[in-house]
Amino acid sequence: MSQANPQGQSPFRLNVRGQTVEGLLHKPAPWPRVPCVVLCHGLLSSMASPKFLGLAKALQDQGVAAARFDFRGCGASLGSLKESTVSGRLEDLRAVLQFLRLGCGHRGPLGLMGSSMGGFVALLCAATGAEVSAISVWATPFEPAELAGPAINSQTGKLGPAFLEDLRNHDLSSLGKRIHHLLVIHGENDELVPVSHARRIHELACAPKKLHLIPGADHRFTNPTHRQEATELTMKWFLEHLGVDAPMA
Repeated sequence: MSQANPQGQSPFRLNVRGQTVEGLLHKPAPWPRVPCVVLCHGLLSSMASPKFLGLAKALQDQGVAAARFDFRGCGASLGSLKESTVSGRLEDLRAVLQFLRLGCGHRGPLGLMGSSMGGFVALLCAATGAEVSAISVWATPFEPAELAGPAINSQTGKLGPAFLEDLRNHDLSSLGKRIHHLLVIHGENDELVPVSHARRIHELACAPKKLHLIPGADHRFTNPTHRQEATELTMKWFLEHLGVDAPMA
């Protein structure tokens, strides 16, 4: 990993099955004992999404580290989008978590935040053995394979057949009791993932948990006011559940 720049940001590069996963670590002092939140982007998005840029900066300003990265086949990472699968994205996320612990010596509590399909991957990771203290998911599907229609097909059409085939191997319904300290945020006007998916995720998880619906918000939280609301709620959740003493300004 390269040295941190003056803003406390360190680019990192991982090798996963011979392909490069690119990321950026936002490190407040005193690293490495501060909490760290790993941010997981959506299906066709990247770590450069305004949601993740804003949230990473907000976390760092409050003394919480944030790790942004691109899944293989997306953004700056290598690999083909046609070969992307949920299993592959889980592998990428686990590689980032391992890098933080073993490669960076991180010793603080870990959190996961995911948007849309990134939220689904984050939930799967947390439920299958990851050492995670708190989770926040935005606009996340409970069962992605259930979703149909032109909007969803326009996205999955850019992926290969392996994506849908692999998707059938992943089911949150049998893993929910392993998910806890969960904040679910969803826009009431989400055009891709119905609000019912957010309710199902929330119902399945163990306490403590919280469901927050944002009136008028779409799938991507494109309205800056909606995005800021989601960011502030997520900040408060992680500050509370990752053991951060400093209050928000």
